[in-house]
Formats: sequence, structure tokens, C-alpha cells
Amino acid sequence: MTQPATATPPRVAAQPDKAAPRAKAAKPLMERIPTPILLTAALALLVAVWQGAISLGWVNEYVLPTPWDTATALWDVTADLFTGGPVFDNFLISAQETLYGLLIAAVAGVVLGVLIAETVIGRRVLQPLMIALYAAPKVALAPLFVAWFGFDMAPKVVMAAVIAFFPVMVDTAAGLAGIDEDEDKLFKSLRATPWQRFVKLKLMNALPFVFAGLKSASVLAVIGAIVAEFLGGGEGLGVMVKTASVGFALDRVFAFVILLSVMAFLVYLAVDLIERRVVFWRQTGFLPSES
Repeated sequence: MTQPATATPPRVAAQPDKAAPRAKAAKPLMERIPTPILLTAALALLVAVWQGAISLGWVNEYVLPTPWDTATALWDVTADLFTGGPVFDNFLISAQETLYGLLIAAVAGVVLGVLIAETVIGRRVLQPLMIALYAAPKVALAPLFVAWFGFDMAPKVVMAAVIAFFPVMVDTAAGLAGIDEDEDKLFKSLRATPWQRFVKLKLMNALPFVFAGLKSASVLAVIGAIVAEFLGGGEGLGVMVKTASVGFALDRVFAFVILLSVMAFLVYLAVDLIERRVVFWRQTGFLPSES
């Protein structure tokens, strides 16, 4: 008798091996180095080049003070600032002028930007006038502001606002005009009112642009206040810079410039922190986000 044929089991198709997870690409060296170390190295290189230029005789010490003299003057200025001396009083005045000017520039820039983006009169009348105003030499405007508003804080605030409003205005108008066409059609298909389109679509799209303009304005407001103090007199760090420069105390001039740079950076950083809270859906801030 023949043996019955045994059924062969069906051939199972070979299962492809699962791909092993790819290893994360290593970050570039510059991204792995902490920011404080990079800043320290950059400052050390700057000081080394600075000192080297003086030591080699490329620059006269009477024109460019040494880093040590500048550091000593900066220490004296900082000590006076934190002990409530004249530097503190003038720093407070310059800070108030900067903040008031920035606030006025923010409100005026946003309002003018909305008018330029949303109205025909704004585009055809206001925009050329504002460009002409911004193109005017600010040094020539400072004596006029002093004559109109006196020698107190008012002309410095006006100068800071005039210098700082333009980037806010331009960026606001650009943000309102740069909406996505498909999103605009969607809002129209949903029968959204013009106010709803403006608030929920255009304004939300413009917020990152507005804060970009405010960041530029935060630095320009400091410049405007100091220029007005330098030309109009009164009180403030600009007056102290002018006094030190007239006395040829260049180390103190450098110290005041560093102090003003720190003040401008702090104002910029405050605007950046506000942006990270308001425009929370987009990481557009200056500070690095935690990954």
C-alpha cells in the first residue's frame, strides 16, 4: 500500500525586519556649547583684541582707553548706580523717558499701521506723510521739541516716540496685509463679520509682526531719549555722557555706553518675554525654548 501524502504546511512569507530606529543626528558643536560659555569667549576675544590694539600702538590710549581703565570706570558707575547716587537718579530719568516713549510709539505705531493696512486714506495719505516724518533728520527735530515742550522730560519722550514708532507701524501694516488667502476665504464662507475677520484672523496673524516692530522700537527708544538729552540738556544719562566727553574722560564715556547698552537689552528682553506670553502658539522669541 502506498503511504498517503502528507499535507505540507503553507509557506509563510518572510516578515521583513523592522527598521531599527534611527539615531538622532548629533547637534553641531556650536549648538552644544552653552550660551554663557559662548558669550564669555566672545567677550574675552573682544577684550584681547582691544588690549592688543593699544599695546601694539595701533590706537593711542588717549583716544581708546584700556579695558582695565574702562572696567574701573564701569565699576565706579555701577557702584554709584546701586548706592543711589547721581548715576541712579539720571538712570531712572532715562529709563522713564525710554518707557514712556516706547509706550507712545507702540500705541501710535499700531493705530497708524491699522489705518494704513485697512483704509485707502491711510495708504495714500498717511503712509507718505509718516515716511517723510521718519526721513527727517532727528537731530534737527530735537531743538524744535525743546522749544515746544520745554526742558523737562516731555521733549525727550516725544523724541523717543518719534524715532521708535516707525518699525511698529510698518510691521503692523505688513502683518495685517499678509494674511493667507485660503484662510480669508474660509472666514468669508463662514459668514464672519468684518470685525471678526479683523480680530480673529488679521490681528492674530499680525501679532508676531507687531512684536518684531516693538523689539526694534525698544532699542530705538533708548537712542531717541539719549539723543534728546544730549542735545537738549536737562538730566539723564545722555547729559552725563556729554559731560564726560567734554572733560575727555573717555573711560567714563565707555562705561556709560555699556550701561546704556545694558538698559536697552533689558527693555528688549522685557518685550521678548511679553511676546512669549502673548504669542504663545509661535516660538518667535529671542530666548531659546527648552526642547
